[in-house]
Amino acid sequence: MKINEKAIAICKQHYEKQCGRCPIRSACVATVGHGQEGLDEWVRKVNEAAEKMSF
Repeated sequence: MKINEKAIAICKQHYEKQCGRCPIRSACVATVGHGQEGLDEWVRKVNEAAEKMSF
């Protein structure tokens, strides 16, 4: 599973400002669970947060 293009675009837009007011920041900074399953779940949540945004 990969971070989707929409999430990457949102990140690029906000990263220069140290993520200030980034709409997906809470998903990005969440703790990643153990193993591949934890990573996949984190990626899913980041992508889901990005998809909820109108961009």
